[in-house]
Amino acid sequence: MRVVAVLHALSFLLQPILAGLFLSGQDSAIDSHATNAGIVVLLCLILTVLAFPAWRKDLLPRAAFTTSLSLLVAEGVQMYAGFAHLMWLHIPLGVVMMGGLATLMPLVMRPYKPAAVAAGSVGAVVAFPGAEAGE
Repeated sequence: MRVVAVLHALSFLLQPILAGLFLSGQDSAIDSHATNAGIVVLLCLILTVLAFPAWRKDLLPRAAFTTSLSLLVAEGVQMYAGFAHLMWLHIPLGVVMMGGLATLMPLVMRPYKPAAVAAGSVGAVVAFPGAEAGE
């Protein structure tokens, strides 16, 4: 899953570079931008499909699944906006999606400790400092 997340991030980061090349006069870069958009969405779909069972097995936080799903929806809207030449939506949505990617990557890349493991066990008693018997 981490490999797919890194490939998705790299492909995602390539998008503004390709857009910049097009805006700089390389007309062929727009075709690469469109092709890469399909790759971005496909990788996000794979990432979302992989995140669901990982979350359900408590291998990832729920936020990893919900963020990847949100990015998948946003990427679909982004592709539509790009092909429809709705630049008033396409450009700001790309910026918002970059924030989503920045949120997603640490969720996927960091080691995850489920709440039950982090607390020691389910139903563990937490003792507060100075809360000894009789105080």
